[in-house]
Amino acid sequence: MDDRLYDVVIVGAGPAGLSAAIMLGRAKRSVLVLSLPDRRNSSATTVHNVPFADGATPAEVYARMEGDAQEYGVGIRWEEVVTASTRDDHVIVEGALSGPVRGRRLLLATGRADELPSWLPDGVWGRSAFDCPYCHTHERDDGAYVCVGHNAEALKLAALTVQYARELTVVVSDPALARTALAALLAERGVTVLVDTVAHARVLPSDALELKTASGTALTADTLLLADVARARRRLPEALGLDLTDQGFPETTLYGLTSDPLVYSAGNVEGSPYFMWTGAAGSGINAARMICEDLAFTTDLTKHGG
Repeated sequence: MDDRLYDVVIVGAGPAGLSAAIMLGRAKRSVLVLSLPDRRNSSATTVHNVPFADGATPAEVYARMEGDAQEYGVGIRWEEVVTASTRDDHVIVEGALSGPVRGRRLLLATGRADELPSWLPDGVWGRSAFDCPYCHTHERDDGAYVCVGHNAEALKLAALTVQYARELTVVVSDPALARTALAALLAERGVTVLVDTVAHARVLPSDALELKTASGTALTADTLLLADVARARRRLPEALGLDLTDQGFPETTLYGLTSDPLVYSAGNVEGSPYFMWTGAAGSGINAARMICEDLAFTTDLTKHGG
């Protein structure tokens, strides 16, 4: 059992959690990061739209950030967090391997979880199937694109990627979407909008995907874009009794403070599908700054008789 009282315990070692950990470590705060080793973009081959790291692998970027954090004294443990709770002046975080650890403040930086359709073949997510219209489309120019979804997000993905596509098809399950102004605009640009659902998919020898719809239509996708697959990780926020948004993310201030004064949240806190890597990192830095000020103006003064 770890008997230390850390200044900050961070759950999640993605861009938000590690950016916060580095800043807090530089501020000479005692910091412990608990996280599983796989991050949301770990399956991607490269990262893009990340300053000074364009084209690097996720593993390379995270290894550099982990090294920077540890250089500033941050501890990192690769384990799942089972639950978390608060006391009057500290939080208790239960690790699956190391048991409970205590911190004056807790930063949740667990990001989002991807709820992928059952028909998606193994091994294609992050390689030929994505949910972001910005991070990998430039590298997949002039191919056959298919966008799939149950709501208007599928049409929005198509509108944002049509310039990369040699041909583009949108598959939506709601017939009303095919009658919208955006669907008409896409049709003017040569995009096919199908009211259907995908029933099956397989990887072709060319590495493209062959999709079969419920009505029997066959589609070939060099690049597949999936709408509305991201979900909030609700387990820890609910265990802590935090106020949540309609999407299930903790309600926060601009600087990540939740409804519990001991708990902060950073990363995809508002649930936006376009809150990308650099935005998550920036929110981690904002939360770290507020935590530094919180501790300096309250806990530290009390501890030193201020």
